[in-house]
Amino acid sequence: MIETILNDLRYGAKMLWKSKGVTVVAVVSLAIGIGANSAIFSLVNSILLRPRPVSHPEQLVEIYVGEGENPYHATSYPSYVELRDRNEVLSGLAAYGIYQFKLGVVDGVEQIWGETVSGNYFDVLGVPAHKGRTFLSEEDSVPGKYPVAVISHSLWQRRFNSDPDLIGKTIDINDKQLTVIGIAPSQYMGMLRGLGIDIWIPTMTKPLIDPGGERSLGRGHRGFIMVGRLKPGTSIDQARARFDLLTHEMRAAHPEEWMQKHQGTGRIRESAITVVPESETRVRPDTYSAVYGIAALLFVVVNLVLLIACMNLAGILLARAVTRRKEIAVRLALGANRFRIIRQLLTESVLLSLIAGAAGILLAVWLLNLITAFMPPLPEGIRIALDLHLDWRVVVYTITFATITGILFGLAPALHSSKADVSTVLKDDSSLFTGFYRKSRVRMGLVVAQVAFSLLLLVSAGLVLRSLDKVKPTSLGFSSSNMLVAPVTLDETKYDRIKSQEFFRQLSERVAALPGVQSTSMADEVPGGLLGYGRRSIEIEGYKPGAGEDMQIKAFWAGPNYFTNMKYPIVQGRDFETRDRDGAPCVAIINEAFVQRYFAGGAALGKHLIRQEMIRSAPKEPCEIVGVIRDNAWQSLEKQPRPFYSLALQQTNRKSATLMVNTAGDPKNFIVPVRNIIRELDPKIVVADVQTLGDYFSFGLYPFRMLGVVMGGCGVMALLLATLGIYGIISYSVAQRTRELGIRMALGALQKDILRMVIGQGMFLVIVGLGIGLLLSFALTQLLKSLLIDLELYFPVSAIDPLTFAGVTTLLALVALIACYIPARRATEVEPSVALRYE
Repeated sequence: MIETILNDLRYGAKMLWKSKGVTVVAVVSLAIGIGANSAIFSLVNSILLRPRPVSHPEQLVEIYVGEGENPYHATSYPSYVELRDRNEVLSGLAAYGIYQFKLGVVDGVEQIWGETVSGNYFDVLGVPAHKGRTFLSEEDSVPGKYPVAVISHSLWQRRFNSDPDLIGKTIDINDKQLTVIGIAPSQYMGMLRGLGIDIWIPTMTKPLIDPGGERSLGRGHRGFIMVGRLKPGTSIDQARARFDLLTHEMRAAHPEEWMQKHQGTGRIRESAITVVPESETRVRPDTYSAVYGIAALLFVVVNLVLLIACMNLAGILLARAVTRRKEIAVRLALGANRFRIIRQLLTESVLLSLIAGAAGILLAVWLLNLITAFMPPLPEGIRIALDLHLDWRVVVYTITFATITGILFGLAPALHSSKADVSTVLKDDSSLFTGFYRKSRVRMGLVVAQVAFSLLLLVSAGLVLRSLDKVKPTSLGFSSSNMLVAPVTLDETKYDRIKSQEFFRQLSERVAALPGVQSTSMADEVPGGLLGYGRRSIEIEGYKPGAGEDMQIKAFWAGPNYFTNMKYPIVQGRDFETRDRDGAPCVAIINEAFVQRYFAGGAALGKHLIRQEMIRSAPKEPCEIVGVIRDNAWQSLEKQPRPFYSLALQQTNRKSATLMVNTAGDPKNFIVPVRNIIRELDPKIVVADVQTLGDYFSFGLYPFRMLGVVMGGCGVMALLLATLGIYGIISYSVAQRTRELGIRMALGALQKDILRMVIGQGMFLVIVGLGIGLLLSFALTQLLKSLLIDLELYFPVSAIDPLTFAGVTTLLALVALIACYIPARRATEVEPSVALRYE
């Protein structure tokens, strides 16, 4: 049996080598489809399928505390301690919160991301130190007593040159000295997949380096996610049952935290515990369905490309089967049974697919490197932690996929070839030259299918690319062509309310004085971000909320002349002014959607918003509405503008703000001067995030742009593959009809008649394919539209965009016409005398 298989492989390799041109075309076509498929699978594997690099990840669960439709939130540290001590189903329960810190380095400061963790964090996860040790439980027992830290392997290499003697030395974190007690293993980069964590400190150490750290230990601060390990023999259902009981106990014991009264509606929000297995927390559970939806969409797209490539393969194998009919007939006449012939042909098909699979793996590696190379500049402190190497799952997937592809798309040609009538074929193979429509139904079907699926991909790619072209700073409704953004975060230990406001005033004035700067504006956030603005509770004069209505509304703070400088149309009232500072009456600006929603489109100027500081004991303060701005998509990438309000930055105690600088020339020329001014005012402030608005947006839009690149690339590949398929099948048909065409010309047919006939027969198939493709495209675009609605994202091109549909249909029709014309033109050059002797 083994010897027979080896003989089949040798013979198959010889036949593939004999027809090298056909083999190369087939391998390249399949390699494109398999390589794209493997690259997408590798991304999905890295994000969703690969477990965290911890001990026995299948035993881990993450525990969230939330309310109603928002169950996936963090909890307070005191609640974590109680749940840790009172649960009976976990062998250990740890907690972590994610924060930014400033690392003091030789050339200034570097912003890094870190986790504040419970003392048993590494023990519960089963992550040993690469060097040194991890935390002891007592190091998380007394606030500020143990200034220790564990740093990441990446930070150890990047900033400390892999110093083997770093253990026991101190590093500067937020201007405080922490002793490095351990270095994490290289494969462990934190609990939040995709974000590289550089430092871990005990929760009780945070008050030492953060002036607000003491507050983070109270019940009013819900900033800790819990991760636990199930006891042996304990199921997740048992764990959920136990934590359901603990939920009721916690509500009774701590109603101020677990049964909060909503400020706007008076509704009681009851907190509940949700237990989720590790496999469902590799992305945030509340984004789980959206991420899987996007992954499924990408798989559909790349598999359509692969399907078109496989159709090319099937067409090639069918064509080869016709030319090998005499060979197969001879083998049948010598005693080979039909199963033996099918096995030989399938061996050749699978061998072809495996060669394409190997080439596809190399292409996947190149594509993954390309994705990494085109990663946009990252904001300061953010380090992407995605391991995109091809692990065993990807290799097994690719080999299995290639084998199945070879079998499925080699089976039909093999069955067709093995049915040859031996006596007819050996006497006269005239059946090779029968009519186009009578004997080529399978190949005709392949042409129709390739055109239909190619149009489907091209339409989808066109819609995505046209949408992404509009989703950029220059089309989000505000002045951004020459803009620089400079996020600034002040040290709370050095800056009180007066000093922070003075700092921002000096920064604005000094940057505005630079030659070439047209205007400066301050706000607490950059507009148009993917996440939009934060939501804050507010009361509205004259408006009574409905039962259960959520009065948390999007809000941000802006400085003097912000809307004017950013060229936001103010439809009523005025902009913020320098007089809107501490001691002056509180003022607010709202958008048109706010007016429509809460004032029924009536007069809003002069009405008041009632705000309250984050400290519940602070008195409520009325803020007069002094302006209304026009709605636009600039709020965020949301489908519909939502109500929002803005307060005066100078009337708050904000320690973080972003300076937006409008320049007369290229804003990149102002990066260094602005950084220098910030350093002069305070050398401890991180300045690496000073960048153009385009660079700021590039990171947030990167996933969408990658989707556009994938869709566009797949569309181009589909167009090329379909063109090759149409050309190949029409060319092959013309070659097989040489005698028929010669007879027609001998009987008086003109060249234009032959040209019209061949092009007409080919374009008939193309038109049928275009019709089917348009129907499929309408269906898929509705699916894309519903996905965007679920994600609540704004994409400014209609799902049935006439320009896209007409443009790509015309493009594909023209390319198909050229693919039909070339072999048709060759058919008109056939000499009747030669054609009549054609065998």
